[in-house]
Amino acid sequence: MRVSTWLPTTGVLLLCLCAGSAAAQSRNQCPTLPADAGVQWHVVDGDDFIFCRAVDSSTGEQAFAVSIGRSAQFKPRRGTRIGERVTIDGSPVYWHEGDVALAPNLLIRETLVELDSGDYAHIIVRAQDQARLAKSLADAQSLRFSGQHLGGR
Repeated sequence: MRVSTWLPTTGVLLLCLCAGSAAAQSRNQCPTLPADAGVQWHVVDGDDFIFCRAVDSSTGEQAFAVSIGRSAQFKPRRGTRIGERVTIDGSPVYWHEGDVALAPNLLIRETLVELDSGDYAHIIVRAQDQARLAKSLADAQSLRFSGQHLGGR
């Protein structure tokens, strides 16, 4: 009897370990978060992209997101620049103001970082107020992409 109860338990344990390993691998493809950010990655893998959502550990709200892909899906335009040039992991970039017609009071900032691997990181920050926007922008500007690239390259 012990063997029959042990085998299903072991199988479930192995499945959990494999799932945990896959999630950990995906999180490793996301940029490194600043230690004091108070967010954790929630990851969605695609065939040619990875989508990393930085979710606030205390509220469950998304602070910002990073989409890493082989091609640039976001096309920055000079007319949407807002603020001064900033540096994200050694790359000089500008934030661009975005908008959502159904949420006109939502504050949206986007930028594009070309990674050393040749992939692109599209960073999106959405906030309800200036204080949250400032915190999320600071955290996003502290991301480190060293060694990040899509799997299978």
